[in-house]
Amino acid sequence: MAMTSMLGRFGSLLRGISRLRPRLARRTILEASILGMVLVIAVVFRVIKIRWGTILDEYDPLFQYRVTEYVVRNGYSAWFSWHDTMSWYPMGRDIFRTSFPGVPFAAATAYHVLNALGFTVSVYDVCLFFPVFMGVITCGLMYFLGKEIGGSTVGLFAAFFMAISQPFIGRTSLGFYDTENTGIFCMTALSLFFLRSIDKEKPLQWTAFYSVLSGLFLGYAFASWGAARFPAGLLTLFMVASLVLKLYNRRYLISYGLTIGVGYTIAAIVPTLGMNFVTSVESMTAFLILFFVAVYEVASRVMDERRVLLLMVSIFVLLVVAVFGLESLGLIKPIGIKFWRVINPSEALKNVLYSSVAEHKRSTWTNFFGEFGLILILGMFGTFYALRNLESKRLYGALFFATAMYFAASMTRLSLILSIPAAIMPAYGLNELMRPFVRASSQWEDSRRARRRRAAFGVGKELAIVFTLFIFVAMLPSVWGSIEAANVPGQLTCSSIFAYLGGSFPQDWPQALQWMRDNLPEDAIVVSWWDYGYWIETLANRTTLADGATLNRTQIGNIGKILMLNQTGSLPILRKYNATHIVVFNAVNPSNPEQAIGHGDNVKWSWMVQIGDMELSDYIDENGNPTDKYDKSTLYRLMTRNPDTAFKLAFASQYNFVLVYKVDYSAVQT
Repeated sequence: MAMTSMLGRFGSLLRGISRLRPRLARRTILEASILGMVLVIAVVFRVIKIRWGTILDEYDPLFQYRVTEYVVRNGYSAWFSWHDTMSWYPMGRDIFRTSFPGVPFAAATAYHVLNALGFTVSVYDVCLFFPVFMGVITCGLMYFLGKEIGGSTVGLFAAFFMAISQPFIGRTSLGFYDTENTGIFCMTALSLFFLRSIDKEKPLQWTAFYSVLSGLFLGYAFASWGAARFPAGLLTLFMVASLVLKLYNRRYLISYGLTIGVGYTIAAIVPTLGMNFVTSVESMTAFLILFFVAVYEVASRVMDERRVLLLMVSIFVLLVVAVFGLESLGLIKPIGIKFWRVINPSEALKNVLYSSVAEHKRSTWTNFFGEFGLILILGMFGTFYALRNLESKRLYGALFFATAMYFAASMTRLSLILSIPAAIMPAYGLNELMRPFVRASSQWEDSRRARRRRAAFGVGKELAIVFTLFIFVAMLPSVWGSIEAANVPGQLTCSSIFAYLGGSFPQDWPQALQWMRDNLPEDAIVVSWWDYGYWIETLANRTTLADGATLNRTQIGNIGKILMLNQTGSLPILRKYNATHIVVFNAVNPSNPEQAIGHGDNVKWSWMVQIGDMELSDYIDENGNPTDKYDKSTLYRLMTRNPDTAFKLAFASQYNFVLVYKVDYSAVQT
């Protein structure tokens, strides 16, 4: 009898599953179809630049391409001893000590794998499409991260918001081959696997597995991008917040300990980081919080709550004092100046070289809304709902959004980091806002039921439709803004001049770089403002005094002096460097030479003066007009094609934007 009853229950269960299976299958197919469409949108938004040509663009991507070529040609181990003599002449540059291996190693591996599988591709092809690939798979990961925080609907919205994110598109579009490609991917993967590791529903062995995975991605982020300090700090903040808000449970110690342990072990073997980074203030803080949590775990087992609280407050104060004490004694390294400026934005104004970089500027509300639009508002709603319905995963999302907002406000470039929580939290907020409308929009044949439904939720089907349409219309500016931002040629493609001239974008920089590659002697030493160093080294294959790494402020200052002093002052410095040629970039309207239309030396010269430790007031009067000293400067005379006797014009591009001069020391009596 008992057996018959058991079989009957089992049969009922099977029938229930069989009825449920088609519904689950339809839902899975629908979700997969929507996610597929989102990924197609992500691809389209990132390859739209192909209409302007297949060009590696901006500045840093050319450096990453050059390093990738070197790794493919000489092997991975060669990177760890590469002293580059073509940059920062005459000192050169230790590439392995001043750059990250993550991006070039990943692309070099992709190149070898593709060719091993029979696909004939060049290193250039791989580097060109690598950012698109990384951007799309990051959008795919975002679906799973959103699903982890709020379910599949949140996951789909999050993937869509990531696919159309202007900051993220800008750094993962065709040809933008740089560290952010892998950096944002790693941050997303790290967050996903860390949140899975703290899920109390999973067995401990899965906690350990996901913790190791999150640690590997943290380590790869360290090996790829300097901003990897952010997710490490976020994990530390999450642990403290979970203790304060009483959300902590025992497996957090395992998750955090393994993630930090694996991540920092990898960081220790990355040459540009090494033990100096591991013993820095931010790293030691992460380790001390691990110790703090371990003490709490032990104390909470043997003490009552009041004594535990007193003990933990005392230990926390001692740890803070210890960090500052060890730093003052020189036993641990202070926070890097660049990263301290992000925490304390007022410090940025004290460094002229730092301030001269446009993407280091502080953000404004105009920047935020221009890049994110309604998504930012939805993110605030999402954070509110997450804090109202607080649990560990939503706490992580809320902390991610709040801290990323702060750092993005400190530096325009860091809006890229904000793109991750600005996909998750808006998705969660939109899901919560639409929940009553979605319920109310369901069809009921019984009008009495419909009335009860309306009374229960306060909304009806008509209002639900209106709200849905409102959200759709309000999102259009963000989508359209992303399309416009994606459909713009890069700096090298249009020679940094975003205006049509003669029916097409000017090709002055590509022309000049090709001419230098074909015509300058192989031992030529080219002087230019540091912005163009990567272009000249990679595409012209000639030695420069400085590149985009800004490793030596003194040398960049000397370049500023070469350009902003007159010939008498410039020549001794040029002789010091054995310089053979000078390149200047004068981006003006050919029809109106007084109108600057790009990002040329004609608008950068004030930074040359300041970084060269010269007085800006000597070059521009109180009314904002250039002085006689500016008119006699080497840069001005070269830009206006009225050079002094030591400089001979060797090449002029189509619109005279880029001019190459040969330095003729013999023309001047010494």
